[in-house]
Amino acid sequence: MLNGMLESSRGCLKEEIRMDIISNNLANSTVIGFKKNRIAFKQMLAEATENNRAPGTRDASQNNLMISVRTDMSQGDIRSSGNDLDLAIFGKGFFKINTENGVRYTRKGNFTLDPQGNLVTQNGNMVMGKAGPLNLSGNEIVIDGLGFVSIDGAAAGQLDIVDFEDYDGLVKEGKSLFRNNLDEPEKDLPADARVKQGYVEISNVNVAEEMVSMIHSLRAFETYQKAIRAIDELNNQAINQVGRLR
Repeated sequence: MLNGMLESSRGCLKEEIRMDIISNNLANSTVIGFKKNRIAFKQMLAEATENNRAPGTRDASQNNLMISVRTDMSQGDIRSSGNDLDLAIFGKGFFKINTENGVRYTRKGNFTLDPQGNLVTQNGNMVMGKAGPLNLSGNEIVIDGLGFVSIDGAAAGQLDIVDFEDYDGLVKEGKSLFRNNLDEPEKDLPADARVKQGYVEISNVNVAEEMVSMIHSLRAFETYQKAIRAIDELNNQAINQVGRLR
């Protein structure tokens, strides 16, 4: 019974974590460039085999929830904005951003200009070009599919857009920025990726899908609660009735 109580308690905590993730996804469903999170369950088959246990069984002393939170890097919908400073990456890749904490990466391309005419994020962080900051002072700004910038017909540099072989090292840091936590090597813009001027990539959160997941999580949480109550009642019976002297 102790194992059942522990497993049910872990189940409740797991669903609480899942509900927090879903709530955060829904709260950011309208944020440009936001990437949703997903809860993932670690495979236990190999571990069980190594310890000669049946798959899915654990010692009562194991408190590991066997879950992890991963970021879904799938493409969000691309929508027209009509703003020449709005940029979307169609395909893989990230804009490089220079922040006070170092280089960060983002898919949020609703950029603007600072008072000096430099291309910056909405929070004032510098958008990086291949040769440094991009000054876009001029009348006609044109950015092609490879990120090359021209101002009034004259070349003005190229956006520094990079990709990674493995996204596991990218950690969310807020404001749709990612930190390269494992120092993964940068790759050039993939051959099939393109920059689209006058467009933005919206969140990849599917609201209807998240609402369905929320309902499933709530029902699972209630099921675990019922299991805890049932086990508690059995324990009470074992203590107050089975163990009573006759």
